[in-house]
Amino acid sequence: MDEIQIRSTSRSSAEAEPIVLRLKDTVRLVFIPTIVENKHDPDACVKGTFVYQKKSKKNQWENIKDINLNSLRPAEGVQLEIKSAELLHLLRKLADLWRIHHREGIPIGKSRYIKISDQLAELDDFSDDELRHFLEVNSATGMELFKRLAAWLAKTGDQEAVLASLESLEYDSLKQLNTIVSLGNLRRSLHTWETFQTNVDEEFWQNELLKNSFLLSQLFAYPVVVIKGKAYVGGKSFENVGGNIVDFLCQNELSNNAVLIEIKTPATPLLGKKYRNVYTASDDLNGGIVQVLDFANSVTKDYQSLISSEPKAFEAFKPHCVVIIGNRQRELDSPDKRKSFELFRDGLKDVEVLTYDELFGKVRRFMSLLEKGR
Repeated sequence: MDEIQIRSTSRSSAEAEPIVLRLKDTVRLVFIPTIVENKHDPDACVKGTFVYQKKSKKNQWENIKDINLNSLRPAEGVQLEIKSAELLHLLRKLADLWRIHHREGIPIGKSRYIKISDQLAELDDFSDDELRHFLEVNSATGMELFKRLAAWLAKTGDQEAVLASLESLEYDSLKQLNTIVSLGNLRRSLHTWETFQTNVDEEFWQNELLKNSFLLSQLFAYPVVVIKGKAYVGGKSFENVGGNIVDFLCQNELSNNAVLIEIKTPATPLLGKKYRNVYTASDDLNGGIVQVLDFANSVTKDYQSLISSEPKAFEAFKPHCVVIIGNRQRELDSPDKRKSFELFRDGLKDVEVLTYDELFGKVRRFMSLLEKGR
């Protein structure tokens, strides 16, 4: 890939790297171009010098001493022959410098330019209508370019420049782009659910929910931010042993109050044995409820020590407690089971119980709303 490096030497001039015309092991012929601000003729913006250079012992190219033309005798002269391929190469490089000056003027400081292919150069010169038509005709290529460009934007260190470019978009375009990104995230999370809903590895679901923390926001009517996954929430003894680790420590962004989320897996049973036409809650469900209540108790008691390193990281008025467990649709396959589960869940005062299929059902409904609004 061709690259051009330019260094400004003043407000009205900049020196480009040497253009190599002829190269041997220890000697080369170069043209050292300078971009100038020519007020009399703006198109005459590049000048330069032909120089023979020799490689030094330190492997650096050094200019060979100039011949003093004033010392030449009558009938003596100097001839420099430039071969056709060398001249063509020089003209192309000078044209690149002319285009840089035409677009940007004199670059300030050190600048680096990458020359794109002729096809991309033509694409860059397209009007909006021409570009739209090109991408419609070549939709597969357009989608691949968009995917690669999006990956580059996500990794670029200049996020402010990306934000500035997004802010320059028309409102409807920015809204549509935001909808597309949101739909992409929702569809991917639903695909994960449909593929792995029988997965019994709790660590897998811990990682998935942490990676896609927007899923947890579907649980609440208020905005929530995840402070930490696998968070220590107090409870150590005076011997500094034990301690409670909640799966997700979150925060209500409106009140700053703590939200504690304990998870099991979609395969974890919701109900236990049947007793006189009703079903008891499973040991795992009861255990999860008691566990998250214990975490809430330790957060409240140990609040001051927990926030000592990060004052006001969150409040602990009365932490909201949630347990995510099981698969309602898969397990509750009879009216008696559904009734028993709902009676148990509705009777809980301080803990909210939600099943995985209910969580992803919320995601599916939200996705449907976004698709209708496109």
